[in-house]
Order: sequence, then structure tokens, then C-alpha cells
Amino acid sequence: MHSKRDSLLKRWHSLTISPKKCQQKWGKAYWKDVDGYREVNCVDCPSFNAQRQQCSIGFGSPLRKCVVSSIEAHLHDCQNQQVLEIGFGKFMLARNLIKRSGGTWTGIEPRRPKSEVAQLGKGGYGHATYIPFEDKTFDKIFAIQSIEHWGQKAGAALREPSDYAACFAEVARVLKPGGTIYFDAPIHFHGHEMFIMGDLAKIQSYLMNEHWTNVHIEKWREQSAPLKPYDPPQNVLVDWPIEITSYPETQVKLAREKGSVWMIAITAEKT
Repeated sequence: MHSKRDSLLKRWHSLTISPKKCQQKWGKAYWKDVDGYREVNCVDCPSFNAQRQQCSIGFGSPLRKCVVSSIEAHLHDCQNQQVLEIGFGKFMLARNLIKRSGGTWTGIEPRRPKSEVAQLGKGGYGHATYIPFEDKTFDKIFAIQSIEHWGQKAGAALREPSDYAACFAEVARVLKPGGTIYFDAPIHFHGHEMFIMGDLAKIQSYLMNEHWTNVHIEKWREQSAPLKPYDPPQNVLVDWPIEITSYPETQVKLAREKGSVWMIAITAEKT
């Protein structure tokens, strides 16, 4: 549960975020290319305070600190762009950055009333397999800690799990040629089994087709030293037996016992 202090710091960060400062912080390569992925190790991350040996993001769990840093890195320059957020919530950091850098933010959210029609520049009802806009509308589409839930089985009594191929096809439909996507998601945490198990090859496979190019996966905090690993909270482990049906028990047991929580950021460009 978030403390009052965390909530205030998070809100203040969103209210005062500066695209210019983000450009200064994230304007050069902040990752290392290793085995086909981009590693963002804590010790090399621009958010790491070497003097204090801690993350400079002063609120949230270790996962949330990575989310904030990655949003700063990827969404600080949206000048003259139409940008769609899939699964928007109350966290204003991304939309504030988009608006302050000269972009137009639009959001869709499946928990909004269906009568709340989404319009450019506003939020309304929609989801990854139903984006209520014309073809080639957006320059950028993103989701913050949302994609892992699109196809999850837990909670299926309230919602039908989505097919990821259909989701990416719908995203590609409303994205302009040359437009980009950004999705971040936790690993060894919750959601669809491929995210819980850290199956990056499976995740990446949905983008290995004629619709996409320049596909990258960034691995944030997989190597956390000198910071402590972040173990999966007990309240998320209860969903693992429901979600994980396609991986051997030995692999699941290893993930449960040894897997610490880290984050991926998925980026790609529409052909």
C-alpha cells in the first residue's frame, strides 16, 4: 500500500516534470546492447545516485522507480504527435510529459463506461482489441504496466482474456506508418504467464512480422546491484497457478524461488 508521503512525492513529480530536464537526463544511450537486448543495469542507470548508492526516484517500489525512469526516457519528446495511451489511470506523469513537450494525449480505458466515447485529446472507453479510431490516426501508442494484463486468465470471470496477436494487429491498424509503440511491463510479477516467466522470446514473437521493424526490448533492473533485488510480493504469487499452464513445474519453481522482479520496455516502429 502506498504511503501518504509516496503519494505526495509521486504527484509532485508528475506536476513538475520537465521535458527539457528529461532530455538532458536521457538524451544519450542509457543502455548496453547484450545478446540482442538492451540492458539498463541499476548501477549504470541515469536515475542511480552513485554518491548515495540509491535510486534518485524518491517514491514507489523498485519496480515503480523503473517505470518512472522509463517514462521519462521514452515520452519526453512528443512534439506535434498524436499519442494514444491504452489503459490510462490516475498517474499523470506520461500525459503531462506528452502535453508539455507539444503532443496531444488521448486515452482509452476498459474500465470506463462504454457510453464515454473516446475522442482525440480526451479519455474514454476502449481497450487493446477495440481502439475506436480511424486507421493511421496516431504517431505513438503506449501503455504503462498494462500489456501484461491484456491476456491474463486471472479475473476471467469479469473479462475475456485478449489474444495478443489481435491486440498488436489493432494497434498497428490505428498507428501511422513510421509511428512507434512503447509498452512497459513487469517480469516475475503478475499478468499473462509469458511476463511472469520472463519469456522474452515469446513476447518479442508477436512483433516479428511484416507490420513492425526496429523492435527492441530493454531490460530494466534485471541486474540490480548494488541495490537489493525486489522479490515478488506474496499477494501476486496467488495468481501464478492460475496463469501459468504452459511451462514445466521445475521452471516455475525456479522462478518462484530465485526470480526477482524487474521490468521490460518494448519499443518498435510500424513499417
